[in-house]
Amino acid sequence: MAYVVIGADRLGNINALLEEKLDGELIHVSGRKKKDQAYSLPQMVKGVIVFTDYINHNLAKRVKADAKKRNVPIVFAKRSVSHLECSLEQMMACQKEGCDRSCAYKRSLH
Repeated sequence: MAYVVIGADRLGNINALLEEKLDGELIHVSGRKKKDQAYSLPQMVKGVIVFTDYINHNLAKRVKADAKKRNVPIVFAKRSVSHLECSLEQMMACQKEGCDRSCAYKRSLH
């Protein structure tokens, strides 16, 4: 299973944090290329991370709706290590506890 990272042309040092925290393949989509605008989530996705300061609004909306429909955890974060780390901890806690849509974490995102 894989995690999808959407936004930012390059991940830089964020890539190391993602590999350390997440237990799966990383799929990075910049979200700025013309072909990325039609992107849809793969079938076997474990979670979605969206960098809000580097993404087209329509793509963010579509990915959010797709993740919600499939009950896949999604986090929206700024492209900074500290902000992302906090968001990832929330996502991992939600996955471990088997949260439903009523938990505070998901309610704030959906």
